[in-house]
Parts: sequence; C-alpha cells; structure tokens
Amino acid sequence: MRRFAYVGLVLTTMMILLSGCNPYNRMQKNVGKIEACATPEVLTLKGETVEAEITYAFPPKYFYEEMILKVTPVLVFEEGEIAGSPKYFQGEDVRDNYTPVSWKEGGVFTQKVVFPYDERADLSTLVLVVEGRTADQCRRDKFKSFGEFGEVAVANGISTVQSLADMPYMSLMDHNFKRVRTITSEADLHYLINSATVRKNQLTQEQIKLFEEFVRENTSAEDVTMGTVYAKGYASPDGPEKFNQTLSAKRSKTGEKAMQNALKGVDVQYDAAAYGEDWEGFRELVEASDIQDKDLILQVLSMYQSSARREQEIRNLSAVYTELKENILPQLRRTQFVASADVVGLSDEEILAAVKANDSTLRLDEMLYGATLVKCPAEKVAIYKMAAKQYNDVAAYNNLAVALVWDGQIEAAKEAIDQAARLNANPIVTNNLAAVAIAQGDLATAKKYLAGLNSGEATMNKGLVALKEGDYVAATRDLKGYNLAVVEVLNGNYANAKAALGNATCADAEYLRAIIAVREGDCQGALNYLRNAIAQKPELAEAAANNIEFAPLFENPEFLAL
Repeated sequence: MRRFAYVGLVLTTMMILLSGCNPYNRMQKNVGKIEACATPEVLTLKGETVEAEITYAFPPKYFYEEMILKVTPVLVFEEGEIAGSPKYFQGEDVRDNYTPVSWKEGGVFTQKVVFPYDERADLSTLVLVVEGRTADQCRRDKFKSFGEFGEVAVANGISTVQSLADMPYMSLMDHNFKRVRTITSEADLHYLINSATVRKNQLTQEQIKLFEEFVRENTSAEDVTMGTVYAKGYASPDGPEKFNQTLSAKRSKTGEKAMQNALKGVDVQYDAAAYGEDWEGFRELVEASDIQDKDLILQVLSMYQSSARREQEIRNLSAVYTELKENILPQLRRTQFVASADVVGLSDEEILAAVKANDSTLRLDEMLYGATLVKCPAEKVAIYKMAAKQYNDVAAYNNLAVALVWDGQIEAAKEAIDQAARLNANPIVTNNLAAVAIAQGDLATAKKYLAGLNSGEATMNKGLVALKEGDYVAATRDLKGYNLAVVEVLNGNYANAKAALGNATCADAEYLRAIIAVREGDCQGALNYLRNAIAQKPELAEAAANNIEFAPLFENPEFLAL
C-alpha cells in the first residue's frame, strides 16, 4: 500500500556548496526557511481537472537582490509524474517580469495550480521543485542556469468522490406485453343506395371471409374467450335524416342475419345497432382522399351541425358532388361487423424458457417482456439482441442500449442507441443518446441532446453533466438520491448527504457512508460501512486500498484485513 511524504517543507536534495557565489549558496542552504503549503492538503477532482492554491512565505533577509527562483508544482506517483506551470520569483535588482520579493521584508505569495486529471495520480504527492540561479552578470556562467535547491511536499493524494457518481439515467421503452390480449377483426357489408337487401356478391368478399374465419377460430381455440359479434348499421349522409336512421336499423338487422347464416353452428353472441348517417366516416374518407375542394368540404362539416344544412351546402358544391356520389358515399352504406377476443398469453415460466432458448417465434412484446424476467445483464443483452434482429424495432434497440450500458459495453451501446434513433428519435431515445454520451465522457454532445428535454430522467442527466463539469450548484438542484449525496459530500454538507442516501443499503451507498464517516472522524463507523460495501461488491476492497479518503485507516489492522 502506498505511503506518502509528510506534508510540509522537506529538503530532499542539496547541491554541494559552491565557492565564490555567496547569494546562491546561502539561499540554497537556507531553502528550508521557505514556508509552503497547499489548499486543500488533499487535492480534489473537480470537473476534468485537479486544482490547488499554493502559498509561499519567504522570510526577511532570505531573497537576495540578484537571485531568481523557479518553483515547479509536480504530481509524483508510482508510474510517473505530471508537471504543472512553474512560478518565478525575482530579487529586487533583477530586471525581469517575475514576482518580486523584498530582501528586507520577504513576503507571502500565492499560486493557483491546475492539473489535468489522471487516474494514475490518485495516490500522488504534490511536490514543489525549487530551483535557483543568479542574474548577476559578474557571476560565472554556471550560476546563470537553474540549479536544484530542493523539493517541498505540500499535498498528498487526490480525492475522487466526484467519480463515484452513478451511471447516467436511462429509460427502457415499454414492452407492451399483456397477459390477456384483446384481438379484433372488422369487415364491411355494403348496400345499394336506399337499400337494406344483402347482395350475395358482398358475402363472398375476402374481408367478410376473413372476419368469419376470425370468429370461428377464436370461438373454438383454447385460452381464448370470444366476445360479441356486433352488427352496426350505417347510412350515407344524403337524403332525409329520419329515413336514413330507419334505413341504418334495417341494415344492422339484415347484416346480423346474414352473418348468423354464414356462421351457422358457431356458438357466439350477436348484437345489432343502428348508427344513422355516418358523418364521421364521411369526414375520414374525405380527409384521406385527394378530392377537389376537400378543404372546403371539411370546412362545411366544421361550420354546421345540422345534417340537412351540411347536405345542402355540400350539394351546392356541384363541381365535386358527382365525385362524392361515386367514390365516397357508397362506402358509407354498410353494416360494419366488429368482433373481439381475449387471448390468454404464455406464462412467465414459458416466456423465460423460450427467450433462454432463443425462440425467434416469440412476438416482439413477449421478447421485450422476457428480458425483464432475467437479472443477468449479459442475458438481457442477448434477449434484446434477438428482438432487435428479428423485428428491427426502436424499443428493441433502445432497450438493448440500456442493457449494454448496464453491462459496461458503452461502445456497443452507442451503436444500438444510434440505430434506435434512426428508427424513431422519440424523447426516451434522445435522453438515452445523452446518457450514452455522458458514459463516454462527451458532455458537450450530451448537453445538445438534453437541451430540448424536460423529463425526470433528462433533468437528472443535466444534473449529472453539471456534476462532472464541477458545477455543484446546478447538480444539487437537479439530482436526487445517491448522486445528490455524492454532490453534498463534495459540498461538505454531510448531513444532507446522509439524508439523500436515505435507507439505501447498496454497496455504493455504504461505500459513500464510509467516506463520510472518515471525514467526520468516525473511523470505526467507516470500517463497518466498508465491510457492508465489500460484502456486496468485493472489488471495492481494492478501491478503498487506493482511495486517499481512507488514508487515516491505512495503518489500521482491521482495514488491512478487509
């Protein structure tokens, strides 16, 4: 386990005193008199960077007038180091643009240092490398180049609480599976104008034959309850309204009788009803047509409620009335047959067995529902892949993307959610596009997708983007639950963080509670929370061993035994 340097001024190297250059030698020899510290002493990941403020205190009569010091902040870790921007200080006789330091009074100065975050540096030490040279022209050339004075360790480790934020918020699309499904069939039996007589050629129409087949099959099928066969009589909206009401009643009766004869021997209930003039059907047919002046016809329907007035106004449109008589009105002189049946579907056990056997004969809704019956992310992925391949459906690809993110396959999830968007970029898919972008670290793209969304998931994804960008104010506003607790820890509001966690006892919640406990000085409580977390997620043992938050426990035998 990594141990750290004591945070404070530590002289690690010292050049041999060189004769003939007293200011250089004296400043090098007394470099330990410089006081330097970092705020915070444990660096913190915020957004994509790690920042600290370095404070330097030079004592009086230390900084010679012709001297220049170069101080370079460096993150040092086992696998390498990252150097930050150096800061230069100069004596009072140096004619340059560095920060001047008084020989007589010394001075206190600050420097902001910023490092790009590198996860290898989580257990790093922030070291200030101090180098010096003289600007005096009479000095030998060797003193005109920087020589190392020493190193100052000012901070240990990087707190990465921000990275504990949970996965982005994604939504599955509805599987639409119902244990009992209602299936329906419809057919129209057409009549001549002003007639309720059923013509034989109408009974041989394919639509009528398919309807009869639907009723026969579902009346005799197992796990199916056949409903009533409805015969709905209609009249076209031309002619006297009272006459048409009577005509529609006759049509419902003759249509019902014709269907009873066709389905003789089939045990089913019938119901006949008259619906009069079919103005709604008229409107739908006109809207779907390319008939001349159809907008004017539709305007008449919206302006007048009286059947007689509507008919008269439409008749006045002599240029199009002939087309209405030939192509629209005949379709409304009918008995409409409607039948439904309730079908009991497969049990959960049957669906589970079928999806695990890769049964491609399952319906789309059965496959999508079957994926919810398994817990293993890899199994969910396999089922959604089968549904996507079989049906090329937006819900299948969307849900596949969600399952792939849960399984840690972010690149594959990007391909799946892109395909879902090509099929239908609905709000759920758009939010999931943003979520995948967040998982990839592409926050700019995520914000573009989220800009026009206001769902609960989208709002929390906006909060997650804010958290990852270091905007904790916005993140506090938009997040809930565990992720809100992460933000409140970063804000130092530990009571709020514990309240946000509520009664959650998952591994991540217990791990975060352990961090809070250490920060509050409750080391035993932290150990207890860590045990709970590691029992659920064993990989957290290694994470804790490499987390600077648990530095106060690094020598604790109970911690070492986790």
